[in-house]
Amino acid sequence: MGIGSLLEIVNGARELAAFARVEQNQRGNDRKIRQIKDIIEALRYIYFSPRGVISLLEEIVDGNVPTEQQIETILPRFNDAGPFVDRIHLRFDPPEGQPNNTLSLRAERVLREISWGKGGVREKVQLLLNNSLTFGEEVSVEQATEILNEILALNEAIEDAEDALVKAMR
Repeated sequence: MGIGSLLEIVNGARELAAFARVEQNQRGNDRKIRQIKDIIEALRYIYFSPRGVISLLEEIVDGNVPTEQQIETILPRFNDAGPFVDRIHLRFDPPEGQPNNTLSLRAERVLREISWGKGGVREKVQLLLNNSLTFGEEVSVEQATEILNEILALNEAIEDAEDALVKAMR
């Protein structure tokens, strides 16, 4: 995923509130509110935690080698989360013919782009860290920096989307 597409995701996430807004006359629409809450929960789940791979990447960017303890604590959890991330991806990018009637097409596009961005960055993290850290190989500081920046931009988009959805329900 390039910087241009990350910027589009961030800008799109900021527009999300207008497209998921729950109007005053819809306050009693529990189904719509529940769907928005489900999306918020999914966004929070795909958020990269500062205590997870971000901390490993920061260690590498700072010129340090993560400890065995850090690697054994973080990488298995990250790798095991794959099926959950895949389910969220399906939630944000459902098969053709299964539209989300809660959100506009633009809001759906923003969520789909966040989801695809998560998958793309996740794959890069796995390629960079799994073999290198598991087998004690050197990790490229340049690649770690690039991936860390992508994660931080994606997290910003997730935060903006989540903020927009929370505000839309008020």
